Amino acid sequence: SSPAAHKLPSRRDWLSQAGVGGMTAFVASVASTTTATVGFPQASFAAGATDEYLAELNISLDKMKPIPKMLEELKWDEARTVLKNPPVSKLWNLGDGQNTVLKLIKETGNVELFEVKDDLAYNLQTCDALVYANNFIEFQPGNGKLKLKEPIEAMNKALSLLEMIIKDSQ
Repeated sequence: SSPAAHKLPSRRDWLSQAGVGGMTAFVASVASTTTATVGFPQASFAAGATDEYLAELNISLDKMKPIPKMLEELKWDEARTVLKNPPVSKLWNLGDGQNTVLKLIKETGNVELFEVKDDLAYNLQTCDALVYANNFIEFQPGNGKLKLKEPIEAMNKALSLLEMIIKDSQ
């Protein structure tokens, strides 16, 4: 190796010369800086993120409200389009990483909403499955029975759960 390589201090030597306390001070500095940077959000940041999540939940609610009437009118494709596209799909179909309610729970610390989040997802999924089946019932063998009451009930339950989540998070 070259003579220049021998003149460069190791990282450990450099850190020990970097100031009082050397490596211990450096690690403590990194730890405290990391905690301050990625730890719990300051109130203003938390309020901003919470407001953003609540705004998205209100948009989902507005998009979901017409679904019971769509179902009464047998507009299966229109109802499924709302259910399967963001922001509504984030509530049940795109996994926890994108779930707006879960993000809100993590932001606010309101762990009581975990079960409500699951109930909301279950009712949206149930509604979608029943609407999907209704859409293709006429093409199925046998005397397929159209289910109208069940998906409307599931959607109405989902609407009330989402309203409760929004109300409890404001």
